[in-house]
Amino acid sequence: MFTGKIFRILVLAAAFFAAGSLYFPGVSLAADVWCCSRDGRSFYLDSESINAETLPREMDYRASVKVVRESDGSLEKTVVYGFESQNDVLVGAIYDEAAGLWKFPEYKSEKPVLTSVWKTMKPYMKQKRISYSDSWIWK
Repeated sequence: MFTGKIFRILVLAAAFFAAGSLYFPGVSLAADVWCCSRDGRSFYLDSESINAETLPREMDYRASVKVVRESDGSLEKTVVYGFESQNDVLVGAIYDEAAGLWKFPEYKSEKPVLTSVWKTMKPYMKQKRISYSDSWIWK
């Protein structure tokens, strides 16, 4: 009689533990998420780097992106992209580590990558409760 009750309690406890360990709101596994491919290179967002304390400041939103050569899969470089909203206009920049400055690239050549990085960042910013607006437009 007691063994049946104890067994049911153990099964329920195990079920609650399993369900609780599978669901932690706001917690995700670190991942390099594909953003886009361009000119023989693929761009992967480091989802954990979004607005990380280790990244340069002066931009509202920052993230580290790994650039990988498609020909051999090797890491070409890591780039820090930054974004900010000025009067509902979204602008993007690339951090120049050597100069220690944010540089605003030629939008014709870099806008597809900047746009892809921004779109890929949005679900992770939402998960981290970092506010942004979908109404912002690109300059």
